[in-house]
Amino acid sequence: MEEEKPAVRIWFLFQGEKRCRKCVVGVERGVGNLLDCGANILGQAIAIVGLLAILSTMELGFILLFASLAIVASLIESKAMKKSMSLSMEVVQNSRRWVYYAELFEQAQYGKEIRINGMVSWLLEREKQVAAKANDSIRRQNNCYIASGIKRAGLTFLQQSVCYGVLILKVISGSLSIGSFTMCISAVTSFSAAMRSLMDRLTEIRAYDFYYAHLNEYLHIPQLLRTGKLSLNLHKEHRIEFRNVGFCYPGAENWALRHIDLMIEPGQRLALVGENGSGKSTLIKLLCRLYVPTEGTILMDGIDIQEYDYDQYLAQFSTVFQDFQLFDCSIRENILLGRSMDNEKLARMIEQVGLDSKAAALPHGIDSIVGRRFEEHGFEPSGGEAQKIALARALCKQAPIIILDEPTAAMDPRAEYELYRSFDALIGSKTAIYISHRLSACRFCDQIAVLHQGCLAEYGSHDTLMAQHAQYAELYGLQAQYYAE
Repeated sequence: MEEEKPAVRIWFLFQGEKRCRKCVVGVERGVGNLLDCGANILGQAIAIVGLLAILSTMELGFILLFASLAIVASLIESKAMKKSMSLSMEVVQNSRRWVYYAELFEQAQYGKEIRINGMVSWLLEREKQVAAKANDSIRRQNNCYIASGIKRAGLTFLQQSVCYGVLILKVISGSLSIGSFTMCISAVTSFSAAMRSLMDRLTEIRAYDFYYAHLNEYLHIPQLLRTGKLSLNLHKEHRIEFRNVGFCYPGAENWALRHIDLMIEPGQRLALVGENGSGKSTLIKLLCRLYVPTEGTILMDGIDIQEYDYDQYLAQFSTVFQDFQLFDCSIRENILLGRSMDNEKLARMIEQVGLDSKAAALPHGIDSIVGRRFEEHGFEPSGGEAQKIALARALCKQAPIIILDEPTAAMDPRAEYELYRSFDALIGSKTAIYISHRLSACRFCDQIAVLHQGCLAEYGSHDTLMAQHAQYAELYGLQAQYYAE
């Protein structure tokens, strides 16, 4: 439907990128190969002109026959190439699945699941099935080339037979000398090879149309993220407003969010709660302009956020997503991400998030490498330690708005308690948006927004929502009873 177009376009940015890359750098050498084909065509065209001067001593019909056979051979090759390109995506898809199952046995993070669940035989069987499909696709693709090669070989044989037959008859009749015969044979062979190379290169260029169509579509996707031009002050506090905001994922029947009206005041601590799938993370991604609302508007200081410069807008947010990523570099680099900060200030920040004792125990302190991909004795953080690094990263950015999506999910109770106790000191005067399934953690927030099935079901302080005896109070009571008992 029409209102889904922005989401579909952004989704295509990710889905079409690999196909576009294949056009640019894949298929032999991508665009570089096209340039080589162009140069080859120019060279062969010059050679053909020269050879035509030699062959002009022969009958015109003879030359036309050679050219016709070369063109027919090219058409056969072009048809085979077109069919092969239609199979290309099937080959790529099956091959990627094959590689995926093969790599499962090489990656350490899957080892526990594979061994404890006895998955070896099942995974090997899946790999064999996918490998069979991939090989079948490749076989059918190769058959196209084999069939066209046989047809071209037959045409080449016919061409050479006619050539030798006509020239031998001319020698016998005395109209062509032995020296001229040798020269004409060489010219005809070179002419045939040049025509074949010329037509092959043209066919190869036409084959790129299959990939160029994806590249052209990709390059002409309307820019939805970077259309804004307005500047933003990094150090200013902002008021954020959701006006009748809705979002529906491409291909989904149900809306992830619908009719969201929400005001976030400067310096406010807002908690987002709700069951899984209620739309909490989607709301954050809309706010961060990772998605474009399907309907409605998100305002910052009274202006549609799409009007702001994209990079300046993102600079307003420090975010710890639930599925955050650490990089295979030092702890320091994972926190700073290229920014500069004096060692004393960085040390205080590491202490605030509770990572100081662990960093001190490492041989190289915060300069220890995270992960063991490049260093055998690298630091493999636990889930809680990784969350502390991600939290320190968000605080280091010094943005006026901080978003924390389940920031203590992997922390032990003591670490979680220490984080909550120092929350105000960590956040300072920043606006904070906090997502958590642990409703007890929402008590230090000013306001709580309860989402249910994509809608804003309740809004208010902890005490206000508890007094309403509605959904929030019910969820809070379900969690609290296990501690009360």
